[in-house]
Amino acid sequence: MADPPGTSLTLSTEHPPARAGHYGPFARWLLSRMFRSISFPDEAREALRSVSLRGTPVYVLRSSSLLHLLFFNWSFWRLGVPIARAATGLGYRIFAPFARWYLGGAQVRPPAGAQDKSAAQVIEAVRQGEAALVFLRMPKTLPSAVAELADPFPGLTELQREQRARRIQLVPVTLIWRRRPKKLRGGVRDFLFGDPDEPGALRSFLAFVLHRKQAMLKVGAPIDLGAVVAEQPQADPGHIARQVRGALYQHLAREARVITGPPLKSPQRVVDQTLNDLQLRRTLAELARERGRADDSLDREARKDLREIAARYNPLAVDVLKRIVGWMFRRIYDGVDVDAAGMKRLAQASARAPLVLCPSHKSHFDYMVLSVVCDDYGLQPPHIAAGDNLNFWPVGRFLRMGGAFFIRRSFKGDRVYAAVMQAYVKRLLRDGFTQEFFVEGGRSRTGKLLPPKLGMLTLEVEAWLTGVRPDVMFAPVSISYEKIAEAGSYQHELLGGEKQKEDAKALLSATKVLRTRLGRITIRVGEPISLAKLFAERGVDPKNHTQEERRALVRALGLRVAAGINRATPLAPIGLVSAVLLSHDRRGMSEDEVLSRAEFLHQAALDAGARTPAWQLGSGSPGLPPASLRESGLVQRALLRLAADGNIKVQEAGGQRFYSVVEERRMALDYHKNAILHFLVAPAILALAVRSYGGQRAPRTAVLDRARELSRLLKHEFIFEPGRSLESTVEEMLQLLVRWGIVVREGEDVVPVPVGVRLGQLLGDLLRPYLEGALVAVDALGPLLAAPMPTREWTRQALDRGRAAWLAGRVRRVESLSKATLESSLVMLRERDVVRGARLELTAEFRSREKIAALADEVDQYLR
Repeated sequence: MADPPGTSLTLSTEHPPARAGHYGPFARWLLSRMFRSISFPDEAREALRSVSLRGTPVYVLRSSSLLHLLFFNWSFWRLGVPIARAATGLGYRIFAPFARWYLGGAQVRPPAGAQDKSAAQVIEAVRQGEAALVFLRMPKTLPSAVAELADPFPGLTELQREQRARRIQLVPVTLIWRRRPKKLRGGVRDFLFGDPDEPGALRSFLAFVLHRKQAMLKVGAPIDLGAVVAEQPQADPGHIARQVRGALYQHLAREARVITGPPLKSPQRVVDQTLNDLQLRRTLAELARERGRADDSLDREARKDLREIAARYNPLAVDVLKRIVGWMFRRIYDGVDVDAAGMKRLAQASARAPLVLCPSHKSHFDYMVLSVVCDDYGLQPPHIAAGDNLNFWPVGRFLRMGGAFFIRRSFKGDRVYAAVMQAYVKRLLRDGFTQEFFVEGGRSRTGKLLPPKLGMLTLEVEAWLTGVRPDVMFAPVSISYEKIAEAGSYQHELLGGEKQKEDAKALLSATKVLRTRLGRITIRVGEPISLAKLFAERGVDPKNHTQEERRALVRALGLRVAAGINRATPLAPIGLVSAVLLSHDRRGMSEDEVLSRAEFLHQAALDAGARTPAWQLGSGSPGLPPASLRESGLVQRALLRLAADGNIKVQEAGGQRFYSVVEERRMALDYHKNAILHFLVAPAILALAVRSYGGQRAPRTAVLDRARELSRLLKHEFIFEPGRSLESTVEEMLQLLVRWGIVVREGEDVVPVPVGVRLGQLLGDLLRPYLEGALVAVDALGPLLAAPMPTREWTRQALDRGRAAWLAGRVRRVESLSKATLESSLVMLRERDVVRGARLELTAEFRSREKIAALADEVDQYLR
């Protein structure tokens, strides 16, 4: 799996410390072997170097630990940053003779007569321009209960006032050996050996021995003590010291919670606290009275529902699952490309408020990959809302221990279950757990993002409105696969086949995927969305608003999350190549033509708002791009991948290489195309609107009307950018068509350019499968003139009629015959009041062949 970027501890002299430390040969040999498996993040190293250039660093850690001091000073010395010449909080005189080891040299001597020698040593070291290290607390152990903790902050504040030219930098540093939450109630072991957050020497050493390879290190933003003192020139030094100390402790506590998560409660305690929720108690009492029963008569039903829902998070199970998943991913995938900058944004958002991850949903592997990546990057693995279809033995039990909580696909009418579900989500939010759910509801079989389902979003918003937290952050995440494990079953379902039920038998049959290689996974993170800020932006008072305002806000939140996922999705070369090949109706296409068209679509997508370059591979840090997509070799690599998978044929003739799509594999290419299509939908709609005038000039207002009609037709196929008017989008896209040489503007008219016809046709043909699918849906309205029919039967007949039209040549793209496209078209027809009812029937206005024909002409004008 992906590991966060780190550095080997090699000696650097670029920014030497104020006074070089010294470790003898034996110390260097021993310490290098002790700490060689601990990664020191590049970002942390650069932060420390930056601080050392600005002033005198005082490193601040949460809890006293000789092991931490030993590790950090050794690491500082190896990395070429100032090492701590004095430290507080060690507490035991037995360590004094070994100061040269853990301080990398002789201790700074305190002034004669100093009462608190530990604090005086730190202050004197800083006075001399040396770095120092301060522990804020002693470990919570029985031996440490009598140890006295030095507090150098008042003295450092006074020193800063005396020496205004000196900039004392207080640097919070976090080092956690085991990235798992502690239990809420500690036992005798915690009393004797220390709380996991503030461990004693023995517990810290054991954690180092067992978990040092999983250690997580973070360096926080420093506090400039000089700036703080300058802001409060008359304040008492003790007051400033308490302020600074409190801020540092709160920061370190937040950083630890981001990594480990909140303390774990026993499953029984979670159940009891959830069932004692006041809102839930009132709802159950009201329902009981409605049914003429005692107020507490529904408790058993509520408890049963909660046990069906609730996760049973187990840190040991998480460790085991991570090993299994890691082994499995190494067998199947070539690697995971992670957006390191995006993961940093998630960590920052998680420190401010509870985090709700909203990833795209393309595969069952989504449940695992994001949890593992979060753990690798120092974020608590999320509690995941999983469909109850996955709650079968033995998968359900393991997923529950890994943090999954199960939710029914529908609980409309079950008011007890709905109230329990709401109370459980509120409990997760109150306790501060990171959550994850798929805003699409189910897996996308087509590759494009599905319209957001608002059920879980509504639960989260309503939980937040009870005041359990000041804010909650929703983070869009794009998970992309070079090859989907479920591709075969998706094609089966899209062609009208029944979905296979998830059970133990299906799980066993799925193990064959372990014998395949599926390429790479790419994870990109969008900008987190603050719910409190969204309420403020829309002018909605959280404490006083209408139901309609709340529903509108939830819809807006869903669209923002979905748009954030789309923006974060990488502009994959395999998607560009698939789009080019599928838009070509002839026997084959030369490699040069593929490259030329792919380059155009790539540039068009970037111009239209794509933010992730196709060649931005690796850990999310963009390198220097090649001169062109052609020279990058990525198109050729994508063609090789498609050929190896049997999706395309490769032939050579006349000194050229030609590519043609295998007809039975068009659905597979369509999946890749759809994954990047949202970047090109807006210019494609405008290109079709222009083309619908048969190559003739058209008034801009008329083109706008046609674009509006197309947007209505495709409204349920794509996620359009929220907050932008159609007029402004059309104007922006029109400028792009002019720049690409497809049209020119003459006054208020739009005029096609003959040399740009091919590019305009390439753009427009990207949407052809959806328009042909809509035409198939309209054609299938004919049988409804005779009698209504069940939706499932109508869908079956529509697919059959569509296949006949494809065989006759009236439908050109076999990928148009998709169950998903028919379902979206049916939603559009319902919205336009053409059909109604679960048992489909035509509305009165459309019960004539003439009306159906007119509707077909409306769609067909964009296909000519």
